[in-house]
Amino acid sequence: MYENFENLKEDKKKKILDACIFEFADKGYDKASTNAITNEAGISKGILFHYFKNKKALFNYVLDYCMQTMTEEFMKYPLTETKDIFQRFSELGVIKLKIAQEYPYIVKLFMEALVSPPEDMRSEIEKKYLQASKRYMTTFFKDIDYSKFRSGVEPSKAIEVITLFIGALGEKYLKDYKGKEHELFQDYDKIMAEYMGYMEILKYGMYSSDSTN
Repeated sequence: MYENFENLKEDKKKKILDACIFEFADKGYDKASTNAITNEAGISKGILFHYFKNKKALFNYVLDYCMQTMTEEFMKYPLTETKDIFQRFSELGVIKLKIAQEYPYIVKLFMEALVSPPEDMRSEIEKKYLQASKRYMTTFFKDIDYSKFRSGVEPSKAIEVITLFIGALGEKYLKDYKGKEHELFQDYDKIMAEYMGYMEILKYGMYSSDSTN
């Protein structure tokens, strides 16, 4: 489908992709300008739409590229052998911030697409996210010790609560640092301390007293 673009030299592909990622991350899908993209990439609008049928197809390709990049980066950071689910989530938080430091605009575009997707693309984007998450999370939940949860706490429900909370926390940071993403990395220690504090609160609410000592 994107054969003409895929056949380009890597440096030219990267220049176009970088221009697209910056524009979509900075402006969002609706306000992103293909004129700005072509000017930055040094190509004509006709050439851009020779590679991609329309703006929607371009955004889909760029989003797939971002998801693939992030998935590959996640796989570069092996998890420790801990069987504690909260320790795993803490490690995940560190990995996410490391990736955000290295690929700020890719992460920003990805998060914006999840938080405020174009309405006619919402279900498609959510499906892409679930597919990408499934590949990583299979490894993430491997060998977890679920016996640490106190009586009456169903592990699957507890994990759902933790996951929903972390998702909401990510959205909060995205909104708090919107337009000043560089400060996100300057506040790394503060954010991680806050994140670990939340993990401890959740842990003490869900684990048995023996498991928290």
